[in-house]
Amino acid sequence: MTGDGPVELGDALERLVGSLGTPPVDLLSTVFQRWEEVVGPEAARYCRPAAIEGERLIVVASDAAWASEVQWLASAVLARINEMSTAGRLESLTVRVARSNR
Repeated sequence: MTGDGPVELGDALERLVGSLGTPPVDLLSTVFQRWEEVVGPEAARYCRPAAIEGERLIVVASDAAWASEVQWLASAVLARINEMSTAGRLESLTVRVARSNR
């Protein structure tokens, strides 16, 4: 902040988030709020984004079959996210199978 006057809230938030080392707000919004739009409704029922670590997206799948499906579609998922987001890029995707609560 330069002290030259008021700053747009969105700009201030983007600077704050960036200073914390987190991904840009638009990228977070695309991944976490528009997930069903990114992967489709069926995949969204069985897989969810869990975290973004640097340029890597971590996805949790309900079972091994869905984990394999998302891993197979990883390049398309990343391309879609990068196309939809106006800020930041993801370069890789890791899928983990959710732990069973049995």
